[in-house]
Amino acid sequence: MIRHGEVYNPQGIIYGRLPGFGLSERGRGQIAAAAESLHAAPPTVLYASPMQRTQESAAILAERWPLPIQTDERIIETSIGSFQGRRFEDLPKPYITEEGAHPELEGAASMRARFMDWVEDVQRRHPNGVIAAVSHRDPIIVALLHWQQRSLDALPDFAMDPGSVYEVTLCERISVRALRTADENGSQAVL
Repeated sequence: MIRHGEVYNPQGIIYGRLPGFGLSERGRGQIAAAAESLHAAPPTVLYASPMQRTQESAAILAERWPLPIQTDERIIETSIGSFQGRRFEDLPKPYITEEGAHPELEGAASMRARFMDWVEDVQRRHPNGVIAAVSHRDPIIVALLHWQQRSLDALPDFAMDPGSVYEVTLCERISVRALRTADENGSQAVL
């Protein structure tokens, strides 16, 4: 699970599913560094959300491993309705709850259902593959918390800066391991 790189967003708005939000220069560097963390188990299959920032992130990974990018709507950003284009402080606190903190905000149950549907599908299609998926902070964290059997209370403090990479092994026993995330100083580190 790879979170896309930093987005060029000089106005600091909630871009959600708005078009036209691609990677910043720093974001491109974050994804190049994320690729380094995958060297021990390079991907054999590459998926990405349809959003520009995830497609650009996946393209950087695809340069390293000549893989086609498979786009899947089920790993897209959280649906946030009319909160798009507004300031982050306009979101309710917490903004992600199990069923949705506001009628326009997608709840964790919906994110989890679509993400797990995608996971089951790719496991059937690529039973022995190493699958890289470029997605978004909240859907990834909701899935990781599910696999770790942790509550949504952990979501706000979960380490998932742009370019973070988590390895998930889905066998008899599920394991989740951070390969690349922020350290206590906010700098990125390969783990």
